[in-house]
Amino acid sequence: MSRLIPQGQLFSTNIVRPWELDRLLRERHYLGPTRRGFAWLDEFGALVLASPSSRHLPHATWLELSRWCLYGKHNGGSMQWAAVRRWLLRNRPEITTVVSYSDPEAGHTGALYRACNWRWAPTWQLLVPPPSGHGSWDGIKAQGPKDRWVDPLRPDPSRLATLGIEESYARRFPWAQWVEPVFKRGRPVGGGASWKTHQAHRGRRAPLQSPARG
Repeated sequence: MSRLIPQGQLFSTNIVRPWELDRLLRERHYLGPTRRGFAWLDEFGALVLASPSSRHLPHATWLELSRWCLYGKHNGGSMQWAAVRRWLLRNRPEITTVVSYSDPEAGHTGALYRACNWRWAPTWQLLVPPPSGHGSWDGIKAQGPKDRWVDPLRPDPSRLATLGIEESYARRFPWAQWVEPVFKRGRPVGGGASWKTHQAHRGRRAPLQSPARG
């Protein structure tokens, strides 16, 4: 906790310890509480940021939005994320990227991320779901692949390589290639992969066999 957030900022901002959200997340989030990272709490709801759970993503310069629980106020999600984003830009200069995931099996369409101007950045598991699924939360039921979303806070020359897909997939799914945004006056413009095109193609094609992974 102390590595992520200076102690003094716990009492001068909306930053709280993640365990202070235990009851809220237990009652209102399908994944429940978490102990990782740090949390933000305001009149719109709460969220938790932590080091990425994937070992394939940079841990020194990226954060993962692992929980997001809103109270339902109109435009609350976009207003909350705008405040969090400003705080990260001001207080965490080393962080270039925030990543999160939406779960179609839980009814999540990614609409909130799109409303907050996040970019879609699919993994190969989403494009070609492996037969074994995508892990399990309870050790019993295999989970389907998630949609991955990214908010590029700052220019990062390594982000394209991190989010790129294999050449064979790029040929099959050209709309799924990550395009790095252009930064104008500190704001990202354009970029990402084409979620709309992917949605248009989803269901039109037969499943492709995924490659063997060691």
